[in-house]
Amino acid sequence: MEDKADAGMNLQTKVVLGLAGLLAVVSLARGACLDAQPAITQPELFWPFLFLGLGGSLLGWRLGMRHDNHLGRNVLALFGALLSWRLSYFPLMVVSGWKASLGEFALHSIGLGSVIYPTFLLLMFAQNLAIGTVAAAAVAVPQGAAPSEGRLLNLRRLVYAPPRKLLWALACLALPVAFLTSFSWPSDYVLFGDAPWSEPRTVPPISEPRANPYATILDERGDELGLGSKVLALNAALTYPLVPETPWGKAMKGTLEAETRAHPLASSRDRVDEHYLAYIAAHSAIRGEDE
Repeated sequence: MEDKADAGMNLQTKVVLGLAGLLAVVSLARGACLDAQPAITQPELFWPFLFLGLGGSLLGWRLGMRHDNHLGRNVLALFGALLSWRLSYFPLMVVSGWKASLGEFALHSIGLGSVIYPTFLLLMFAQNLAIGTVAAAAVAVPQGAAPSEGRLLNLRRLVYAPPRKLLWALACLALPVAFLTSFSWPSDYVLFGDAPWSEPRTVPPISEPRANPYATILDERGDELGLGSKVLALNAALTYPLVPETPWGKAMKGTLEAETRAHPLASSRDRVDEHYLAYIAAHSAIRGEDE
């Protein structure tokens, strides 16, 4: 019976890893298609963000629970993975865009041009996969025998039974920050804080980066900000100087700065839409130069 259970767990792990590999390829392929377009729309970004983020989170849940078939813990872990996905949706959009700008910098410096969305979408998927796995592993109680022989035994044992207390401590630090960033205004208290635009919006002109707008908001409008808005502005103030001024990064950074200065007080949902506008404007700018 134990051999059959172990075989079932191994098969489940292979299926999950196979699906993860497939979605990684899909993210690269879809990103390459977006990069090749002369212009992109918000729905063309929204749906990959949603599909790859949620898909990564669900696969991470199954990966983290692969050694635990207890129904109650599986349901609890699923709730934790979905909650983590919801709370980190906006922060991961920002982080993925920032890391994509770093990837652009690395590739642009060796003459490969601006490669954006393969990196962007792959990171969106991979980070959600990791968060879903951690959320599940914090709940899972592995059933069956731990690995007892073979290569990399200590690492395999750690993967089999991660330190749950450390994972809970990590969640207690990260989730409140993600919560305040994603729910900075009362209007943000909705089931999901993003949606495809039903009508096109006016894309702002490209602006040159001047100075950190979030630091200015904290200095000049700090008394008007609630706790969530302060955490959101502080995170953005720390990230702003880290965006390299390569073609896409510079255009995105400057345009987002101009939008932020025009609307110093805004909800998390407003900031999500501003990021979309900056991504769309920056893409059109650099692809227009390529033609």
